[in-house]
Amino acid sequence: MKDVSQAGRHEAKGMQDLLPTLTTLFGNGWLMTLDAAYTERELTTRIDEAGGAYLVPLKNNTRSLKEWAKFAFTYPAHDHVVDVERRSGEVWERRTSVITGAQVPDDIKEGLCGVQTLIRREHQVTRRDGTQRVEVRYAVSSRLLTAQEAERLWRGHWGIENRSHHCRDVVLHEDACRLRKGAQGRAMLNGVIVALLSGQTRQITALVRRLTIDPLLALQLLIPDLASR
Repeated sequence: MKDVSQAGRHEAKGMQDLLPTLTTLFGNGWLMTLDAAYTERELTTRIDEAGGAYLVPLKNNTRSLKEWAKFAFTYPAHDHVVDVERRSGEVWERRTSVITGAQVPDDIKEGLCGVQTLIRREHQVTRRDGTQRVEVRYAVSSRLLTAQEAERLWRGHWGIENRSHHCRDVVLHEDACRLRKGAQGRAMLNGVIVALLSGQTRQITALVRRLTIDPLLALQLLIPDLASR
């Protein structure tokens, strides 16, 4: 539980300072989904004390908890849901199962504050040539969830990750930036840029390549009247 990077610790501290504001805005009962870097007892305890709930993944930085999750799901889960999606000739199948209450291993409950739901999500992609890719991930939540609710929350989290954070990192190279002074201003500007690009297309990387070749097109995004002149 102590394998969080120094940068992650600073972000976790900043997040803890934000928790009372969330309660002021949304009241008790809000739920926060987080990346694996924040799967630690201190932060989950603060979230619980602030009146909120959390959903966090179990990965290699919490290896012992992940192993307990794997063991727990060797027994049949009573609540599960299957979602099938066809995308660009591929078949995406998601199988989400949950274990709740007293069935959650005590070691997981002791490792993180207030755990009520243990989640297993199997994601299988069948490509056009018939080959398959399978990923199995685990998570926990301090809220009592059905399999359907867990799937909705997990997909919602990765939807934000793909639309915003992934775009900021891959397209705008935010994670590679070593800027210290003015970093908050740059982050806000990146947010504006992502919003502008997302309003034009879902293929943001391709659009950025076009803008690199044709800077006038970028100006037209900022000043739409230019396109009619």
